[in-house]
Amino acid sequence: MALRELEHCRISPAPAPASSRRPSLPFTFLDIPWLHLPAVERLFFYNLPISTSHFIESQLPNLKSSLSITLDQFYPLAGTARRRPSDGRFEIHCSDEDSVPLEVSEFLDVDFRDVSGRHPRSLDKLLPLIPHLPTSPEAQPLLAVKVTIFPSQGLCLAFKVHHVACDGFSSTHFIKSWAAACRIAVCGGGSPTPPPPSLDRSVISAPDSLYWKVAEDHEILQKKEIRQQIHRNVAPPAVGRSSSSCMMSATFTVAAEHVRRLKQRLHDKATEEGKPCSHCSTFSVSCAYAWVCVVKSRPQAADDVEARLFFAVDSRRRIRPTIPAHYFGNCLGSACFVRARAGELTGKDGVLVAGEAIGKEIEALEGADVYAEAAGIFPKIMEAIPHQPVTVAGSPRLRIYETDFGWGKPEKVEVTSIRETGAISMAESRDDEGGVEIGIILPVDQIGKYAKHFSSDF
Repeated sequence: MALRELEHCRISPAPAPASSRRPSLPFTFLDIPWLHLPAVERLFFYNLPISTSHFIESQLPNLKSSLSITLDQFYPLAGTARRRPSDGRFEIHCSDEDSVPLEVSEFLDVDFRDVSGRHPRSLDKLLPLIPHLPTSPEAQPLLAVKVTIFPSQGLCLAFKVHHVACDGFSSTHFIKSWAAACRIAVCGGGSPTPPPPSLDRSVISAPDSLYWKVAEDHEILQKKEIRQQIHRNVAPPAVGRSSSSCMMSATFTVAAEHVRRLKQRLHDKATEEGKPCSHCSTFSVSCAYAWVCVVKSRPQAADDVEARLFFAVDSRRRIRPTIPAHYFGNCLGSACFVRARAGELTGKDGVLVAGEAIGKEIEALEGADVYAEAAGIFPKIMEAIPHQPVTVAGSPRLRIYETDFGWGKPEKVEVTSIRETGAISMAESRDDEGGVEIGIILPVDQIGKYAKHFSSDF
């Protein structure tokens, strides 16, 4: 594969009026836990059969100008995360000199359909598409963007967003806002544009003691021995031992009809047992399906070994007082910690067992206090880590396939950052309304097993 670097530049937010200033944003207790976790990498592939020179002349200037306009509203993404010198609190520091790096590359002699496909392919084919976002304990940059052109075939628009800046809802809000600004410039008016973000961090009203409690837990997580334990256990052992050349990325779809049947089977099971059906959603049954396939594809464990799953829960609608719908930041204040015996998950009704367990945990969070949940999440994480939990990135609710820069909807969206933890990624199906896409990165000797189990009729 021949990757040719074409341009490196920096894009600044459009100049603010002289009477306006862009203040730095303080962290809330919901932002702190993400400070030293890997950035989120999301790759958008678009069919665009034009030459590299045509793209640079006709498309790239608009991408740059619309990014600058969008960063005017989402200016914290051009800033850096740091400790505030005055009191040691964390903040997103913003200044008039802030900018975001934009790389432009060209991939020669590469089949775009192969790289952007859903079939298992080497992770090495995707890594060159990811932008570089340096890590810094003093002033951590928050966003990097890379455009890679596949001449006369298509392009990849890749984002690396540090999670401490915002959650998936806010990052996709930014990306869709940029897409809308770009699309309007290309196609003219008439297209709906997302509302501006709300940057007021004061709407998250939590006691000061909670902020420092979460900050203290965060400091414990940074201890060398704790980080080593996480590295050993948070992903399957084979993931940690494998180089990128041994890793395969693939995307599987739980069809809408399959989702419907799984929901029905869960309802039937509850009826037979004479009890109400726990929370039964598209997310819960698809997550159950993917979790069972992961457990089955791992080296066989004893039936009584406990399998774990945990995922963060969007708390936007549960925070009190109510916050603006398009608040920009992190609102993942709770998490579901699910457990089941490996033998139950690999058995005949494994997906039903998993779906019921996930539904119960989600149901238990309804009405729970977000602040109390956040204060108690650290011990739960530490207790789950030795069990090699499967984690979840993304959500079908983000509607990532609605991201149109004027080239139509993406051919494929890929989350490559899951390679760091062995997580699964979730998104809505591109072509099957009500279906769910599951992304996974596994060693070559496990990806075939996963595909075999995924194609089975549970």
